[in-house]
Amino acid sequence: MIAIPVDVNTAGIKSSKLFGNAKMFAIYSKTNSEISIIKNDAAGGGIETAKFLKAQGVKEVAYSFMGKGLFDELDKDGVNVFYLGKEPIMVHKIIKNISKGDYIKVEQSNAQTYLDPGTSSANCECGGSHE
Repeated sequence: MIAIPVDVNTAGIKSSKLFGNAKMFAIYSKTNSEISIIKNDAAGGGIETAKFLKAQGVKEVAYSFMGKGLFDELDKDGVNVFYLGKEPIMVHKIIKNISKGDYIKVEQSNAQTYLDPGTSSANCECGGSHE
């Protein structure tokens, strides 16, 4: 399953900019090619959002802004993380382009280049330890 942060539950939805603060996630099931929208019960807590998504069975995520703590939490359990760029993109396009390999896969070796928490302080505000 692929998780994409979204702000609204309507047709033609676009990705949300802030991953850990997203109100909802579009979850795409590769098994049945269906998209469902789930409420992010951990919104505002990056590491908690990562744990929430892993508990839902998510194996891939796409993002625009993500902090290091959230990334590390996903990465340690082998969740594939894809960088979308800074602007929102239509969810159906993201799903299609992930399948084609059109987005950058973020790994420990390139994370410093592609991670940005997107906060006003430019620092992660998830409340977790990044040491």
